Amino acid sequence: MQRATRPGSYIRVVPRDLFNEANLLKCLGRLSIAMETAGDHSAKFDVEDVERFDIWQCPDDGSIYVANLPFSINGRRYHLSRPLNSREPWPLYAVEAWPESGKAAEPVAVFTDSGDFSSEFKKLLQSNG
Repeated sequence: MQRATRPGSYIRVVPRDLFNEANLLKCLGRLSIAMETAGDHSAKFDVEDVERFDIWQCPDDGSIYVANLPFSINGRRYHLSRPLNSREPWPLYAVEAWPESGKAAEPVAVFTDSGDFSSEFKKLLQSNG
């Protein structure tokens, strides 16, 4: 009997998806710590408590993200995702959820390979919205 899945969820394959999801959570944890020491900015996770991390897969590109962990910079919502099967050490990307231009926004790498904020992400943090 096949189990029903909800939209956005996916069937996990062990061990591949154990590593993919663990790396996504590692990147989000690094982001949380890095935001504390990054100086003056308004980036934040818009919730403090969640019952569980609800990891979904994007049907367009296969990337994974935590659906119940909203994130914003200067009041604008951003999606944080990780490409599936990435071999990068810190493969977290931010993309504006509803860009004012109405055009699809380009993803911005959050980290460098050493785990520091990328120059593009620093620009987002310093923007005034």
